Amino acid sequence: MIKLLFVEDSEALAYAVQGGLELIEDDEYDIRHALNGKEAFEIFKTFAPDVVVSDIEMPVMNGIELARAIREIDDNVPIILASGLTSPQTVCEGFSIEIDAYIKKPYIAQELHPQIKAILRRVQRSIAPNPQKDSASQQPASDKIKIGKYTFDPERGILSLNNKTEQKLTSREADILFLLYENRHSSVKRSDILERFWKDDDPAFSSRSLDVFITKLRKYLSEDERVKIVNERGKGLWLEVG
Repeated sequence: MIKLLFVEDSEALAYAVQGGLELIEDDEYDIRHALNGKEAFEIFKTFAPDVVVSDIEMPVMNGIELARAIREIDDNVPIILASGLTSPQTVCEGFSIEIDAYIKKPYIAQELHPQIKAILRRVQRSIAPNPQKDSASQQPASDKIKIGKYTFDPERGILSLNNKTEQKLTSREADILFLLYENRHSSVKRSDILERFWKDDDPAFSSRSLDVFITKLRKYLSEDERVKIVNERGKGLWLEVG
């Protein structure tokens, strides 16, 4: 059963979408509905949903504010934002706080359901063991990694400078940095990164999202001029440690 926190201030739309999801398959969903972000955040803390679907334009607390509040306490729960007025600025803002997907309003349950299933499949793949990894990449996640002046703890998502100042990374920021570190002697194709972390998402949204994450990682690593994330035209991204 999928535990869904559904946030929508239009009661008519909420009734239609919730009813449609409940009719797709018997007992497929356990749904909690909230009319605004503030109400949703209180439900989130006790309900522990598998996925959150939220409108953006809402009173009291909007969807972006809700997503930001959730990410302060949970890096992993998938978040889908819904809006009929999604501007590039809103898209970048949402992806900068690591939402997982957008869906354009108006939509029906039959459109939302495959989005939810695809995101949950991706989450399950990301936590499943990969038997194809070689022994060099099977080091315990708790092992700390040296990247120039930085020490990176991939399990905790902590990037520290000279073992003093610490930057907490989101789970996806840490995953992307670790992937670049694993392949630091060669370029990683953008298409491979998108396939791994945004496989089932809209290509335009996912490409913008990757750019946001790379910009943030470059900022975190900017205190050591020898460390660069290089975009090699026609090849991909490469973590350079001079």
